[in-house]
Amino acid sequence: MVRDVFHRTAQIWHERSEHPHWCGLNLYGVDGVVWRTPDTKTNSSAFARTANKASEAGYPQVRMVCLMELSSHLIVDSAFDSVAENEMNLASQLVKRVPDNSLTLFDKGFYSLGLLHDWQQQGQNTHWLLPLKKGTQYEEIRSLGRQDKLVRLTTTSQARKKTSEFT
Repeated sequence: MVRDVFHRTAQIWHERSEHPHWCGLNLYGVDGVVWRTPDTKTNSSAFARTANKASEAGYPQVRMVCLMELSSHLIVDSAFDSVAENEMNLASQLVKRVPDNSLTLFDKGFYSLGLLHDWQQQGQNTHWLLPLKKGTQYEEIRSLGRQDKLVRLTTTSQARKKTSEFT
């Protein structure tokens, strides 16, 4: 119920806003956050706690990944689960709602060719941008500036038995 209200209001607010464009594209960002919940039995059974060698966190924690329109900071969509869930898995839940005519900025922690390929294939004219991790294998298509390059990333998926290219 609350999720439905969030999605409906986010959709209405987003549709009614006149967001600026960059090269004809709306700008979005995907990022994650971890937040604490009250220390109750219900929350403890639903959400994990982070831990290190010395101790466990005092509160159950939730991991949330958001899709945000960058000029207004309007959260268009989100996915959340226990802190034990990986950000990549949560981001993959947002793929089906990637807006058309968009450029989405990711930080390098979201480097997953499966996620990025699915993101690009969803909708019409959808693009993504992220800094590459050191050691990433790529083919440089052209230089766009001192440290900016248009590259092609190629991966072979055993499950799909084909090669996918990212530009």
